[in-house]
Amino acid sequence: MLLGGREVVVVCSAAAISSIYTTDHNTLGAQEMHQALYHAVSGSKGSSTEVHGVVTHLILPMLDQRLSRRAMGDLTAPIALALYSKVRPYAQMKSARVALKKFLTQPLCYATNLVMFGSRYPQNVYEDLNTLDETMTERFYGVPFWFWPSEKARRRMLRQIRDYLSTEDISEEDGWLGTAFKRSFRDNNTALHEACNHFLALQWGMQTNTFGIALWLFLFLLHHPDAFLSIRNEIDKAVKEDFGDLESFVTNVKPQMLDKPCFALLTSALLETMGLTAIFIPFRVAKSDFQLKDQGRTVTVRKGEYILGSVQAVHMNENSYTDHHRFVFDRFAHGEHREGRLPTEGRPWFSFAAGKHLCKGRYLAMYELRIVAILYLHLFDFTPVTNGSSPWWPPRTTSRNLGIPRVKEFFVYIHPRHDA
Repeated sequence: MLLGGREVVVVCSAAAISSIYTTDHNTLGAQEMHQALYHAVSGSKGSSTEVHGVVTHLILPMLDQRLSRRAMGDLTAPIALALYSKVRPYAQMKSARVALKKFLTQPLCYATNLVMFGSRYPQNVYEDLNTLDETMTERFYGVPFWFWPSEKARRRMLRQIRDYLSTEDISEEDGWLGTAFKRSFRDNNTALHEACNHFLALQWGMQTNTFGIALWLFLFLLHHPDAFLSIRNEIDKAVKEDFGDLESFVTNVKPQMLDKPCFALLTSALLETMGLTAIFIPFRVAKSDFQLKDQGRTVTVRKGEYILGSVQAVHMNENSYTDHHRFVFDRFAHGEHREGRLPTEGRPWFSFAAGKHLCKGRYLAMYELRIVAILYLHLFDFTPVTNGSSPWWPPRTTSRNLGIPRVKEFFVYIHPRHDA
């Protein structure tokens, strides 16, 4: 089909999308999409050849290592402790009216930045990061008249990142990722402005979808009281029987504990949320003629043609997911448990991509989301703020989206569970 002046091949099967993800980048290139995202975040048109080499051969392998499941053993408890320190004051209040997204994600932003980038990194970037993220769709699609405050927010963040990267020494105060990031760019004499742009892109990429999934998980749970109660009961039981109390949980939590069957319903609900909200599309351009495998047949893609894979169509296929349009919170809870493996195996599920292009932050995202859900569901009751007699579901979303649907501001009343 002809789309926007480009010849585009659109595929909707699990086999074809798997083939897109596993095909070598020299055959199907993703650089055009990556550059568009990089430009939308940083404002820069692209990196020099030297910096591209540093990112490809040093930064990306470093992320594979430092965001691996094994590395999470050193990160889950510090993240949980930092998150709990920000959430605990709300548990001392009688009740409060809060914006749900900010209530869930501002403490998570603080905790992630503190552990990943250390105490030297500014801890007040949430508002600017969120303001920048609010216009990412418009930036990516080239919509004119961007919201001016988002441009100022990006400039402030880049100034703060410049100060952070400009310190004379590198120490443990630069965090788990910050130390490696600084060292890689300094050892290769990377221009400071290019390092800043890549750092900003890294921070945005690490957090934007995690924030969105956290919000959608709670929206689904609030709309499905049976799921809310079942998962809360599961969490309360696990906290008491496996850890003793919440303080012990945040102090000692490890990936192996979060992977246990005692959190099977929570894990399933997170995977269900990701499957229902995934609207991103693998986008590649053919660098040569090739045959795309699609089950028992092949699809011819010519050099210069673009290929799009509809992940949403796969996740909404009734043959793979019965009642695909519903939030079935326990859909993935009854399979065989294998530590460190998601219970999606055997099903077409692409929310973390696939093949060589698996999301590098997938372990961090899953463990962070579990920790967020455990803390908040154990500590608080939630009541949606309604506008008169108007129903709050479905939540209002923006007309343009990138990755997952963006929800307009949504408020809840929180009530501490003093018996938790």
